[in-house]
Parts: sequence; structure tokens; C-alpha cells
Amino acid sequence: MNLRVAPTAAGRLPNFLLIGAMKAGTTSLYHYLQGHPQVFVPPYKAPEFFVAESNWRRGVDWYRRQFAGARADAIAVGEASNSYAKYPQFDGVPERIAAHIPDVRLIYVVRDPVARIRSHYQTRLAEGTETLPIEEAVFQNPTYLDYSRYGLQIARYLDYFPRQQMLVITAEDLRHNRRATMRNVYEFLGVDATILPGELEREFYQTKDRAVRSPIPLWLRKSLKKHLPWMKRFKELENNLLGKIKRLRRQANHDQEAAATCLVSDALRERIVEQLRDDVLCLRNYMTANFDGWGILGEKCPANGPL
Repeated sequence: MNLRVAPTAAGRLPNFLLIGAMKAGTTSLYHYLQGHPQVFVPPYKAPEFFVAESNWRRGVDWYRRQFAGARADAIAVGEASNSYAKYPQFDGVPERIAAHIPDVRLIYVVRDPVARIRSHYQTRLAEGTETLPIEEAVFQNPTYLDYSRYGLQIARYLDYFPRQQMLVITAEDLRHNRRATMRNVYEFLGVDATILPGELEREFYQTKDRAVRSPIPLWLRKSLKKHLPWMKRFKELENNLLGKIKRLRRQANHDQEAAATCLVSDALRERIVEQLRDDVLCLRNYMTANFDGWGILGEKCPANGPL
């Protein structure tokens, strides 16, 4: 498949999408892609064009303009919106993508679902959008489990795209075997895999960097993102700054710190695993032979690794 996209007067449509998953290292991967000279991504991370509830109403010409900065010789042009893998909260996304860019290549990052849920919960807790204990929240808010049903999300895409157009990698490989993983990603996109940007030595936008409550109200941040898409980049900058403030502020409140570093009990892990075991079994069909299913399919593995 030829990844080059001919530009038009209005810009060009992407030839790859980073579709998620949420809290699985997509921001780091976005930066590793941004650092490659043959890759173009918009300066803000998530246009969310193919989500009806977000920017779909703006039209395809608006979407093309997001890639107007791509040089004519850019080989891989794409964007990263983890809302593209948030079915059933956001429905119809693969269909819309297939209708506009049927040859697009899709990159999906998956993570130990228990660790992903824990990080998701911690983010909502820090933002003030979650007030329940984690043992209650996980089973009252379906998004915690739905966003971790990776097999289900992949199956939705494979109804519209051939398997060879999707690359599935794990957050664990991206963290611990980064160079080899990124070479695999670059090869999948058809760019020079021998070029490894300096950004590979850094991890971006970790949950632990978000524990400081933003001084900007959540409703205002969401409104700005909806009406001024370039503000998505501001969100990242804001949280990076807040993270630095937190690390300098060693006398953080003990109760908030304890809440932000909640642990998943063995009993809660077992309940989550019971809900997701069949999905991980499905996911294994799309993974390499050495994929161990994070211990969910067999031997138990710990839930509480680095964030």
C-alpha cells in the first residue's frame, strides 16, 4: 500500500490514525511520531473529526485544513484521537473513517486493562469528575470497562478494514522495548525505521503528572476544546506545567495523595478480570505469539505497575 497522499488546495487527508486506547501511552506515541522527519501530525493531538459528538459537524474541508502544515514530501500524515476507540460511547467511527479514507493505516495501543482502568480512574479523580470509590466507580460507569475491551474495539474496525491495515502494540512494549516497538511502527507507516528521534528517551503526560487539580474549571476547558480545537495542545501544556508544580510541592496534602495513588485490591482485580477475560481471549487473535494476556488468561500477574 502506498502511503503517500496527494495534497489538494484545501490540504490533505491523513493516511494513518492513532486510534487509542485511552491511558495506554498514546500521547507518548504521538510525540515519537511527531519527532520523525518523514511524519506529520497536527500540533494539537486529537482533532476527533470522526466522532459525531465532537467535530464531525465541521465537515471534511475543516479536517483537511488540520493537515495543511504537512510538507509535500511527508510520507506519513496522521493524527491521534483516542475517542476513535471508545465504542459504544461514540458509535459509527469506523464507518465514517472507511467512507473517507478507506486505505488508512490504524495504530492501536493496548495496555493491561486493570492498570488502564486504574489510571483512568485516577485521572477522573484528579479532575474532580469522579467521586466514588474505585470499587464502585468501575461498575457504575461503563466507560472504565468498555474502553478496556480492546478485542471489541478491534472487531468493530475489522468490519470495515482488512487486518493488514491495523497494527496493535502494547503499552508495555512501548515503555520497556521502545526502540524495537517504534521501529515496528515506523516500518508499518513506510517511513525510515533507522531514524530514531531523541524524543524516544522521554515519556509524556503520565497520570502521576496530573494529580494537581487544574486552576481552570473543567467545564471551561471542555468548552474551549470543543469550540477552539487548537486548545487541545494547551491542555497538554497546562498539565505538564501542573505536573512540575506538583513535583516541586513536596508538602502535598496527605489525603489527596492517598486518593490519587489508590491501589487495586486483589478482590477488585478478580472482578475486573472476570468481566474482561473473554475480550482478552479475543484480543489474543490479533497479537504476536508471545502475548501473555497480562496474566488474565492464565497465571495471575500484579495490577499495580508504573503509571
